[in-house]
Amino acid sequence: MWAPLLVAVSLMGTSAQAQVPAQTLSTHGVRITVPDGWRRAGLLSDCSDPSQVLALVRRNEAVILILERRNGHFPARSTFRLTPRPTRFEGCCGQPTGPGYRFVFRDRGRNFYAFVYAPDRANAARAAAVLNTLRVS
Repeated sequence: MWAPLLVAVSLMGTSAQAQVPAQTLSTHGVRITVPDGWRRAGLLSDCSDPSQVLALVRRNEAVILILERRNGHFPARSTFRLTPRPTRFEGCCGQPTGPGYRFVFRDRGRNFYAFVYAPDRANAARAAAVLNTLRVS
């Protein structure tokens, strides 16, 4: 009895997720798909290396900041997963301060830092899901 119900609920969740309005944003050879409510942010980092590629914000819930570094050898990209506890960022080059998560990765020969700033884990997880849509050309 439970198996058909679980399958029905799973299918309903999938179709509901597919109906969430989204848009794809592109800049500097990267593109990312963001659900409704996210928008581009202005300059959040004035560093020259690494330099800001893209910044996104969702109300007061989360910020995603992507920086590219010219030199070095970063680890290959994998799925972005949150660590058990956030890091407390002190801010550098005008970057935001507060709790968040840092990802270091290489994609298509380019080195990146991605920062997720969020007041709580649920919003950070939603931001990490958005970050997982990132495509580099």
